[in-house]
Amino acid sequence: MTKLRDLRRISDYLNRIVIVLCVAVVIVMLSLSTFGIFFETLFTLAEYLGWADLYVNSPLDWAYSHTRPSLTRLFLPWLAMLSITVAFKFGEHIAIELAVKNLPPRLLLVVRAVNLTAVAFFAAALVWYGYEFFLNSTQLFMVSELLQVSHKWTAAAVPVTGVIMCVHLLSGVSLIVPREIDQEAAE
Repeated sequence: MTKLRDLRRISDYLNRIVIVLCVAVVIVMLSLSTFGIFFETLFTLAEYLGWADLYVNSPLDWAYSHTRPSLTRLFLPWLAMLSITVAFKFGEHIAIELAVKNLPPRLLLVVRAVNLTAVAFFAAALVWYGYEFFLNSTQLFMVSELLQVSHKWTAAAVPVTGVIMCVHLLSGVSLIVPREIDQEAAE
C-alpha cells in the first residue's frame, strides 16, 4: 500500500507540473496573440501614414507578419497533448462518466480495468510511434527568415505525453478504484 501511495504521489506531482506548464503555454499563446495584434495594428497605422517602410524587412518584420499565426501554432500541440494527461489523471470524460455512473459496482471495476488497459496500449503507442515521429521530424518551421524552429519541438509533445500517461498508469489501482472508495478503505 505504501508503494502505491508513493507512485500516486509521483503521479500527482507530475500532474501539478503539467498543469503549471499548460497554464504557462496558454499565457505565452495569449501574449503572442496580443503582441501580434498590437504590431498588426501598428503596421496598418504606419501604412496609412506612409511609414510602412519602417517595418518591412526590419527586425520587427516577424512580429507583425508572423507572430499570431505561426508562433502560437508551435505551442498548440503541447497544450493539446499535455491536457490529455491532466484529463486522464482526473478521470474527466463526460460521455464515459455519464455511462459509468449507473453501472453496478463490480461491473464498474471491470469497465475501469478494461479502460485502464486500453489507455495503457494508447500510452505505449504514443511513446513508441511518437518517438519515431520525433526522430523523423527533420523539417524546419519557418517563422521568418531569422526565426526557424525545428519540427522536433512540436513532435516531442507526442512521446512526452505517452511517458506522462505511463507514469499516471503506474498508480494503476488508484485509477481503477475511485479515490473516495480508496480513501474510505484506508480509514
